[in-house]
Amino acid sequence: MKSRVLVVDDEKLIRISLEDKLVKEGYKVTSLPNAIEGLKILQSTSFDAVITDLRLPKMDGIDFLREVKKAYPDIVVILMTAYGSIENAVIAMKEGAYDYVTKPFSLEELIIKLQKALRHKNMIAENTLLKQQVLSQYGYDNIIGKSEAMKQVFEIISTVSNRDTTILIQGESGTGKELIAGAVHYNSNRCDMPFVKLSCAALNREILESELFGHEKGSFTGAIKTRRGRFELADGGTIFLDDVDDIPLEMQVKLLRVLQEREFERVGGEETIPVDVRVICATKKELKKLVQKGQFREDLYYRLNVVTIHLSPLRERKDDIPLLVNYFMKKYAIRQRVDVQSISQEALNLLLLYNWPGNIRELENVIEHAVAFCSSRTIIPKNLPINVVEGNAPSGIFPIELSTIDSIDLQETLGEAEKKLLIWAYQKTQGNQVRMSEILRIPRTTLQNKLAKYNITKLCLSASEWAQ
Repeated sequence: MKSRVLVVDDEKLIRISLEDKLVKEGYKVTSLPNAIEGLKILQSTSFDAVITDLRLPKMDGIDFLREVKKAYPDIVVILMTAYGSIENAVIAMKEGAYDYVTKPFSLEELIIKLQKALRHKNMIAENTLLKQQVLSQYGYDNIIGKSEAMKQVFEIISTVSNRDTTILIQGESGTGKELIAGAVHYNSNRCDMPFVKLSCAALNREILESELFGHEKGSFTGAIKTRRGRFELADGGTIFLDDVDDIPLEMQVKLLRVLQEREFERVGGEETIPVDVRVICATKKELKKLVQKGQFREDLYYRLNVVTIHLSPLRERKDDIPLLVNYFMKKYAIRQRVDVQSISQEALNLLLLYNWPGNIRELENVIEHAVAFCSSRTIIPKNLPINVVEGNAPSGIFPIELSTIDSIDLQETLGEAEKKLLIWAYQKTQGNQVRMSEILRIPRTTLQNKLAKYNITKLCLSASEWAQ
């Protein structure tokens, strides 16, 4: 289908030359002498792109751009400007123009910019459609996953969102705890009220108390005015307390009171302030173990642990990796304005073998890096960060740095190593079980049991489908 382009320029010769060139390139073109007529035709005809001069009679190019982007945000706009007006062109870019060319310019230069702009437009449309399709099948709002672990999370969110129960989200750093909290809030009957977030990590008692409950003017040095705390700001809505495991013991009793009585006093204040707020907390540690060590109040633990959502680390739900890779790849291709569309099987294999200590946050960073270094349409292993590539060499030896840790889960570590070797053997032999048993030096019946245990066949086939 031919793209439709609107050309607006008061210089007739430029208009005619540009229209002729674009028609020869296969575009449907309409050319007009001013922006007023341009806005009028946009009301009745659908266009993919607008090429407009910056200096126009009746309405200049900047105002024309604003009107176009306000009414038709999907249309890409390219500006033509004289050399001395480049500053205005930069302003126009901030207003939403895709690009600009300075006069005099070659028609070939403009055509190249137009082609790039239209590809960018199509990528945005495709990504929007992809996101809608992905989320309709595997996601809950902006959370993506098709693994059984994530399906259970989605089910809990669907069940408890409209109930005011306190929720505790457990998971390692980078697993998406804040996204889950947001999904609960924005799918609840409090969605039109505030969603207030606070990380409790590394805050001392005085700062945390002021952040949570606010303070009165003059209550301590530096308190030059009365300040409302996060609970007060969240009244009617939801408060999300991340890293709740870091709250000092002496502050935990005050948090417990708010949960029980739904009221508090500001620091240095005497007035008791009632509050209607839903509380969602997140922790990267097991609170029950902290309770046993005397580092977390038992009564607060039970008050928080009404509904628990456990987020599995990415290494335990690798079925989600191809889906997440595809989503992040499209996201950063659009953001960086590059035409990256796929990932090679070899690169995806490396991502599946990697252990992901930073979880989804680390995966997103890796894909952003890969898109930035990709010089073609397909991400290949050399585009990945070196630690991901080197961390997956199937040498048969899995070095573990033990100097910085106090204990290790032996079964989990052995299982992860075994899974990596099975994936390596499957990919090396293209799933030939006779060859796999030979290179792994185990009986075929043992191999089949292990393949079933770790769901290797499904995992590798899923990766192969997404890489295509």
